Amino acid sequence: MEEEKLSTLESTPVVFVKFSAKADGDLIDLVKSRLEERGLIIVSKEEGGRRGRDAVIGITTTNAKLEYQAKAIRLFKKRTDGTQVMEAFDPALKETYYDRSKSFYDSNGLFSENERCLLISRILEDTKVLEEGDDAVLASNLSRKLDLLKIEYRRKLSSKLQRRRQQQDADDDMMKEHPTQSLTFVLERDGYIEVIAPIHHALLRKRIWKETLWNIIRGPPLELIHSYYGEEISFYFAWMDFLTRWSCFPGILGLATYISRWYRQESIMMDEYTPFYGLISFLWSVFFLKYWKRHEVRLSYRWGVLLGEYEKQKYFKVRPEFYGYLRKSPVTGNLEVYYPSFRRLFKYAVSALITIAMLIIAFWTMILSLNMQGYINPSHDPSRWADENNSHPFHWPVLSRLAEPGQIFDVNTMRSLLPSILHGATIFAFNTFYRTVATKLTKWENHETQLSFSNSLILKRFMFEAFDCYIALFYLAFYERDIEKLRSELVSVFNIDTLRRLALECVVPMILQRLNRKTKTKAAAAVGINKKNDDALSKPHSPLSDQAELDEYEQFDDYMEIIIQFGYVTLFASAYPLASLIMVFANLIEIRSDMFKLTFLCRKPRPLRCDGIGMWGALLAGIVSLSALTNCLIFGFTSGQLMEWWPQYYTLDESDHLRFNDNKGWLIIFLIFGFERALLYIKMLLSAVIPDVPEDVMDELERKHFVLQEDSRELEHEKKERVLRSLSGGKEPQKRR
Repeated sequence: MEEEKLSTLESTPVVFVKFSAKADGDLIDLVKSRLEERGLIIVSKEEGGRRGRDAVIGITTTNAKLEYQAKAIRLFKKRTDGTQVMEAFDPALKETYYDRSKSFYDSNGLFSENERCLLISRILEDTKVLEEGDDAVLASNLSRKLDLLKIEYRRKLSSKLQRRRQQQDADDDMMKEHPTQSLTFVLERDGYIEVIAPIHHALLRKRIWKETLWNIIRGPPLELIHSYYGEEISFYFAWMDFLTRWSCFPGILGLATYISRWYRQESIMMDEYTPFYGLISFLWSVFFLKYWKRHEVRLSYRWGVLLGEYEKQKYFKVRPEFYGYLRKSPVTGNLEVYYPSFRRLFKYAVSALITIAMLIIAFWTMILSLNMQGYINPSHDPSRWADENNSHPFHWPVLSRLAEPGQIFDVNTMRSLLPSILHGATIFAFNTFYRTVATKLTKWENHETQLSFSNSLILKRFMFEAFDCYIALFYLAFYERDIEKLRSELVSVFNIDTLRRLALECVVPMILQRLNRKTKTKAAAAVGINKKNDDALSKPHSPLSDQAELDEYEQFDDYMEIIIQFGYVTLFASAYPLASLIMVFANLIEIRSDMFKLTFLCRKPRPLRCDGIGMWGALLAGIVSLSALTNCLIFGFTSGQLMEWWPQYYTLDESDHLRFNDNKGWLIIFLIFGFERALLYIKMLLSAVIPDVPEDVMDELERKHFVLQEDSRELEHEKKERVLRSLSGGKEPQKRR
């Protein structure tokens, strides 16, 4: 089978821009002219603006422009001249990068579909309203047009909104004026552009979908995904595939643990063998993290993004919103925009305080819900809360009575689910609100690169949403110390969340899209839109318009769901051993549902260079470290599992709750935290013994250094020979005897 090749670049749109109805025809024409000045080519367009409809334009460029941009952003390519080393692209040596055996590449095998999208997107982002060095006083027609639109917009504002706008302008004094800002950023910020996105290639994305759907053993076609979507998407699917394969071992072991406990008729409370599953689960997660890091480094080198911190800061995508003051770079000596780190640290502190305040509100919302569900009730543990001077600090009698028999939330009826549903709806609304707050706080922190911006936003949202997901489980496990309640809550939350995710991610969006299309078709038929009545409006939607109407792909939710699931499996391994096996089958479906959503339901994401899963890796490491503590506490405090091994240190009260024997509690605490420290030391030891960079990658890096040194020596030798020939009048220099 012959590999598919990309169509001719100059005649095929790669990126599309959709203008809003707010943008008139004159502005659109000026923008087109500015883009063409930058070497971009407008290859397709849908008229709009003047008729009050949206306009969509397709954009591409020339191969020469792509080559120049690839050098500017230090795009790494593998040489095919026998050395097989990765190096920064050099247009003068482009023949050495040709690889015609690769699919999803152009006819010369030079640039992939993703690289085309990346380079053209970067040209768009680097296009200023005016070229650098132009006199802002002698502004172009485009900048004058933007000024007039801005003045007109401000006149329409009410006095209150106008004051707010003026204050915003005062806050932005450190930023450059719009003539030297990114054109697309200005237009998106002011609402003249609705969407900028790469264009889906119908045949290529269908091939990726088919190979992802049926290749269960080999997993997703990572090289094809990388060639089409780029590093950000590829690392997600690589990580999902790696996690699914590694989860088979704890999944089988968890099934064996469950069958053993069922055969022996033991409860989770008193099973002496379940803690060993928690121990093995922790060690498994440590090895998983370490070997994923090695796999991540190997993929980073293969995909040309294994760069140093300075290179990532300078050549990965810089946010157009980044502002500061100009200074002379201590590295290059050129002028650069600089923002002091101490200012950002102050903003970090403010963001943390706001987040903590909202987490306190979320905590008390959870307490109210647990009271209405009947989980918080001193009568469940009278020996602990019988003393009047030792009342339960989180018990609200008015609410907990609602869960008693005959009341509105009777625990013996289906009405007991109402508090959970109400709590879930409250948490969803709170998470949605915090998403807006976190985005504004992260923008206020003024990150230089898109990668650091994303990492900061991920950290805030994860800490908040993970708190909502885990806080009830932590409360039941370590404050109420009731493993049966913990297991009941964990099983329901884990299973329901898994089914909800699989059902809502693809089925509901697909149904809504089809209903939306049917509604539009019926509306068009009802008003009699046809060629005879209105030839201009009767044209069918073009592929660009259809793609502009697709949903934006949100990768955060995909990562968040799987990492929360990973937390359920590892943090509470001793309470629900079957969770890891369910995760294997759920992830097999998740990989395919995510690819279906990405391929058919969402716009193609803008390419973003990255060298791994970023902040998500650090969050995974935090969960693994915390799991050492949680499983040890479940082993010793929440359940009677430790009592099965050392019964002399425990006793059961009248309510069958575990209590420490007199003067023996300190020894149990010493044992539990001693186990936890030992597990963390094992984790540190394994992390130190197993290197992050695989040996084969180290060999490649050393070979690259050697080859580049040899190339440098050859160039220096040729230069000396040319000098000697020029000095000898063009004659070959005589060799020494």
